[in-house]
Amino acid sequence: MTLASPASSPRLRIRRSAAITVAAFVGWLAGAPLAFSLMAEQPLWGAFSVVIGAVLLLAPLAVSSWAWRSGLDVTREGIIVRSFLSRRLIEWNHIDGFATDDDGVAAILDDQSQVRLRPLKAENLPQVLHVGGQDLRGDGSDSSQ
Repeated sequence: MTLASPASSPRLRIRRSAAITVAAFVGWLAGAPLAFSLMAEQPLWGAFSVVIGAVLLLAPLAVSSWAWRSGLDVTREGIIVRSFLSRRLIEWNHIDGFATDDDGVAAILDDQSQVRLRPLKAENLPQVLHVGGQDLRGDGSDSSQ
């Protein structure tokens, strides 16, 4: 049984593009006949053919699972960075700021280390801060003076 989260705690989920999963599925469709024939006929050194066939079947499934699992969850508590097999909660009080470049966004932590927030883009940063209940502060320059 899953409990619905209360309306007072919004959650923003940022995941990788679904095109990665579609590409993995197309790769699986293209590689499946070769994989099955390698496993059934075993033309290369017996068991080695079975291993190659299994890799051809499982690699697209692993890529698809990675694309669906990895990403970010933003809550009032912090940012949860998800990878294929692990997750890390970065609480808002440990985030000093954000750095943006052509590769995306990185969180600057209180120990001055950086954590890359893939697949977050700079234009989505105000929405992330809003969901997290954080204020958007500028770079300290005041244009009114």
